[in-house]
Formats: sequence, structure tokens, C-alpha cells
Amino acid sequence: MSPFFFINARLSRKLMSTDEYEALINKMPDIIKRYRTVEASDKYKEFRALEMTVSTDFFRSQKDKILGQKNGKKLWAESEEGKQEARLAELKKDDDILFLQRIDEKQIRQVEALRPVVKDNFDWKQLSDSPWSPGFLYPSKDFVAVHSYVNELQAYTGGKNVRIEDGILHIDTRKEPTTAPAWDEKKGMVQHLFPYSSDVIHTDAPINRNGGMAMIKARCRGFVNHGAYLRGKKHLPMLFLFDYTGFRLYCGLKTESQQDNDGMIYLRGLQPIPYIIYTVAWDKSKITWFVNNLPVHTAPNTLPQGEDLYLHIYSCLFSKQRHTTEGHLDVDWIRCYNYDKE
Repeated sequence: MSPFFFINARLSRKLMSTDEYEALINKMPDIIKRYRTVEASDKYKEFRALEMTVSTDFFRSQKDKILGQKNGKKLWAESEEGKQEARLAELKKDDDILFLQRIDEKQIRQVEALRPVVKDNFDWKQLSDSPWSPGFLYPSKDFVAVHSYVNELQAYTGGKNVRIEDGILHIDTRKEPTTAPAWDEKKGMVQHLFPYSSDVIHTDAPINRNGGMAMIKARCRGFVNHGAYLRGKKHLPMLFLFDYTGFRLYCGLKTESQQDNDGMIYLRGLQPIPYIIYTVAWDKSKITWFVNNLPVHTAPNTLPQGEDLYLHIYSCLFSKQRHTTEGHLDVDWIRCYNYDKE
């Protein structure tokens, strides 16, 4: 499964620039419209009919028979079969036919089956008017949604560290003593004083765990943990679009049995300081991760059966980090989709 990648799939395995890939994404409706228009055209029907005709044993035997005669090439060119072959050669050079042959129809169908759940260009002013809620999503409203953990250095503030500027979502991690609820494994929920403040938000709309896709265009600044992940109403497993530790960039699936970065893939050599488009796409059997156009990892789909997924984006600091600074997670847009057919 590789939506939005098919136009380049047979041409290159090279990582496209974010601007190039974003331009390709924006062209998808026009690409699909052209594909379906050409596919339904008389010209393409003629091309397919001629392809079938010239591939038959009868056609080949007729060609051999005529070419075997005196002045065979001239006779072949003047014959009905020869004219059909010449017409096919002409159509093979046609721009529309060449375009159609570069496209993977299976992937066209996948893209056509996508139905948007959340498409946010961050043109809203207040979090209450957006498709997001502050904090974590939990199965019960009795759970404290906005909280941090005692092994972290930042207090989550319920949206106070979220701002919109020029159509960009910013989650700001600031050095400012802040008291907030924190989960302690031994004591439960306690009030804790943190040296930093930051935020986590999640989408309100559910995404089908059996088939869907999520995309985010984001950049990371500062020695801060920034990331985006999908999960159900339980804390684990987490399906990470990306996880930046302040030094290294990862993607992958964190499950109940894993510690730290087990199950995560280190995206060696890639720094998320400029904008990058991260994508994760899944069906019932597998999950595939992409950085811009390039697939970087595939794993079996072991997400809990029957659970919808919700996108979370966050910034945090862990007490074990060697370097901590203020920082910013900047998000230009996000897209979350369901597939029509599970």
C-alpha cells in the first residue's frame, strides 16, 4: 500500500523534496481525473484492442507469411494488418497512453477509496473551534485527560502552549515553572512542579484501524521530544508517524511488551529540522511508513481488533535526557483518512 507514491514508483526510489512531494499530493485529483478520462477514451479503447489483435498467433502468422513473400515489407505496410501494427506503434508514443502506462491502477483505486476524516490546514483561531481536543484520549471521561508523567520535565497545559500563526500550528515548549497533574506509578495522579510547559492534543474524529492513512507535514526545533502517533483509547500500542528525541528520528509501532525504542526504526541520516511529510498507511494485514514519497518501513498490523484510532501530536521532555531546551513543533497541515472498503 503506497498512496500518493504511485506516480513516481516506477521511475525512482529517490527521496523527493518536501516541496516536490507536496506538489504531487496537490495534483492527485487532477492525476486521477486524467487517468479515468484517458481510460474511458476511444483512443485508449482502440489501443487496447490493437494490443490484443497484434498479440494473437493468427496475426503473427499472417505477418510471417506476408513478409516471406517478394517485396514483403511493402506488402506488409500496405496490408490491413500492417496498418494496424503501424497505428499501434503511433499510439504507444501518445502522451495520454504513456501517462496511463506509468500509473499503477491498483494504487489509483486505493487513493479513490480514501475518505477524509480530518483535513486541517490550521485556519482556526481557538482550539475549541478546531477538530482537536487538549490532552490524551481515554475510554472514560472520568480519566484526567490533561496530565503529564513524573518522569517528564514538562507540564501539559491543556492548550495554553498551542497557537496558530500564519496557518501553522505551533506547540511551544517553554522553560517556565508550572504545576500540573502528573501520573506517578506508585502514587497515582498527583500535583507536580515541572520546570517546563508544553502541550499534547488529539483528534476528536475516529480513524478505522482496519484501513486508513494519516499524513502530517511538520518540522521540529530544539532538544525536545516531538512526535505524532495514532492509538486507541488505551495508552498502548502507539503507531508513530514520527518520534524525534531531540537527536534521532524514529517511526514504528510501540506495544505493551516493548521498552524505549523497541519496535521503532531509526531513520538514519534524516534530520527533521526542515519540513517533512510523514505518512503511515495500513490495511488489515500490514502497516507501511513513508518519509515524503519513500517507503521506509513495513510491519504486520497488530493493532487491537475493533478499536478506532486517534491522532495525537505532542512535545515533551524526559528527565533522563542529557540536553534539554525550549523548542517548537510546527505543523503545516494534517490529513487523516478511512478506506471505504475494509
